Amino acid sequence: MNFEGIKTLLLKIWALIITVIAGITSLFQGNITDTKTLKLEKEMQFVVDEAFVAAQGLAVDGDILYTSGAISALYMGGLGKIDLNTGEFIDKKLGSIPSEFQKKGYDHIGGIGYLDGKIYAAVEDKAEEYPLVLIYDANTLEYTGEYYDVTNEALDDGIPWCTVDADNGYLYCSKFRHANEILAYNLTDMTFSHYINLSEEVDRVQAGAYLDGYIYLNLDPHNADGTKEVVAVDVFSGEVKKIGTRNTGGFETETEGIAAYKTENGDLRLIICDYDKTVAIFIREYTVCQ
Repeated sequence: MNFEGIKTLLLKIWALIITVIAGITSLFQGNITDTKTLKLEKEMQFVVDEAFVAAQGLAVDGDILYTSGAISALYMGGLGKIDLNTGEFIDKKLGSIPSEFQKKGYDHIGGIGYLDGKIYAAVEDKAEEYPLVLIYDANTLEYTGEYYDVTNEALDDGIPWCTVDADNGYLYCSKFRHANEILAYNLTDMTFSHYINLSEEVDRVQAGAYLDGYIYLNLDPHNADGTKEVVAVDVFSGEVKKIGTRNTGGFETETEGIAAYKTENGDLRLIICDYDKTVAIFIREYTVCQ
C-alpha cells in the first residue's frame, strides 16, 4: 500500500474512533432538561480536535459563533468559528498562542469577546500572575500583533474570561474565585477605568458575555447534583441577579464559555459550553424565560 493509501486508511480509522467516542459520551450524559427560566433550544456536540478549539470561550456575531480552547500541557491554545445555522465548523486553528508568549510561560486561552472583526482573548501564564488580552483577526483567526497587559491586584488568580461592551467602550473581566468586582478597561487603549462593585460575591467565574447593559456570567459551582448557574450583572449598579440553574449531565461536567444575543423577536438567548472532562464538549443554546 502506498503512502496515500495508508493516509486514507488512517483517516477512516480515526473517523471511526471519533464516532464511537462520541456515541459512548452521549450515553453517559444525563437528561438535560428545561428549567423555569432556561429553555433548551438546541445542542451541538464536538469531540477531540474540534473540542480542542472550543472548550473555553464563546462569542457570537450574527450567525457566527467564535470559540476558544486550550491544551495547557502543550501550550496549545486554539480558536474556531462555527456556523450557527449548520452547527459545523467554518474554520479552526490550533497553536494560537504565539511563541513569544509561550517562551514566557503563557499557556492558556480562556474566554473571548468579539467586536468589529477582532477577537479579544484572555490569556494566562502558568503562574496566573501577568494576565494579557491578545487580539486576533476574526476572519483569519491569526494573531494581529496587538496585545495588552491588564495586570491588576484584583486579578490575583489570572484572567479566566473577558467580554467587550461596545455600547460604553469597555472590556470587562474578573478573577475566577470569590470575585467581588468586575474590572472595566477602556477599549481605546486598554487602560484601567474602574471597578464594578458587585452586590454579592460570585465564585468560579468561567466566562462572561455583555449584552444591553448586563454581563451574563457563567458560574461553575461544585454543586453535589452537578448543576451550574448563570447570573446577570448590571454594569451600572453592580446588582447581581440569578438567571437560572442548569442541569449539565453529571457532576464531572465543567461549564465554560458563554455568549449572549437577542433574536429578531427580542428573545434573549444564551449559548453555553459544557465540557464532560473526557473528549467531548456540548454547546447548548437556551432561551431565557423571564
